[in-house]
Amino acid sequence: MDGEPGTPGPATRGLHIPPVVLKILITLAVGTVTYVITNLIDQSDEELWQLALAVVIGGATLIVQYMVDFEGRLNSVETSHQADLRRHHREMTELVDQGFRRVGAVTSLFSELTDSRMPEEEVLRLVRSAARVGSQGQGFMQRFAQAEITRLAKTMTELASGTADWEGENNDTLIALTKCARQSIDTTSTFVDLAFWETATAQHYLGVQRDVIREHGVKVRRLFIVQHFRNRVVNDKLKDILRDQRSNDIQAGVVALSELPPHIRRVGPTPEFVIFDGELRFEMTTDVEQLYPNAKLDDREEILTRRMERFELLWDARVEEPPELPED
Repeated sequence: MDGEPGTPGPATRGLHIPPVVLKILITLAVGTVTYVITNLIDQSDEELWQLALAVVIGGATLIVQYMVDFEGRLNSVETSHQADLRRHHREMTELVDQGFRRVGAVTSLFSELTDSRMPEEEVLRLVRSAARVGSQGQGFMQRFAQAEITRLAKTMTELASGTADWEGENNDTLIALTKCARQSIDTTSTFVDLAFWETATAQHYLGVQRDVIREHGVKVRRLFIVQHFRNRVVNDKLKDILRDQRSNDIQAGVVALSELPPHIRRVGPTPEFVIFDGELRFEMTTDVEQLYPNAKLDDREEILTRRMERFELLWDARVEEPPELPED
């Protein structure tokens, strides 16, 4: 530190005297002046007393210099310490305020969670598990967990707005929705989807529907839609599918678009959709080549009403199975 005894200060122009040497010179000067003055005042031969008085006054002068220097250093330290205390106080105040804000946010979230009637224990389990994976997981596992949290957050945000969509068919979401049904499931299946009913995924889907029918009394109606009844291969496949549906307690029928009355055909297109409990619509769309499917979830009342009206019109026009075609 600048000004410490024995420590050179910053370089200045001209002669530089170290602080310690300067203090000694001042002390010698004061002592000498004192000695001279005592000689002038007292002409006796008691030089020992005069010398002692000079030393005492010189020593006192040295002590006073050090006290003045110490006070200056103490004031500097106090000023620095006060600045540190103020900074520390600000930091602690900010931390406390931040903590209270977080507590307030958490309290508000729990209040909203309670009011929403969502399962609190399951939400807490999700948060705890996510935190555990985040702190313990490494590499791929941690990245996967982060991606799942992001996906779930996106889905919840979209559901809060009433619509959600995904690329691909998203059969997992369709099965999850089916498990939540408690009243009815009304669904269409187009002619391009007939091959699906021969897959293991379709059998699992049917099993889930059978479970909600038997456990919760859900009424399931499935309407197969084809362009016409002119293909014996398609007709025979449809008959097998319809029997399989009914064996799982599902009400099933089929309609050919080419044979619909004009007033039904003019109502509009018939996309592939599922309506759950008359409240939520899950719809599948594809491009013109029947590729790149997209799934959409929507609870908008206007569109939901149109889909339900369309389904009822087609359901009333259904037949139990395709007609027998003559031999070629």
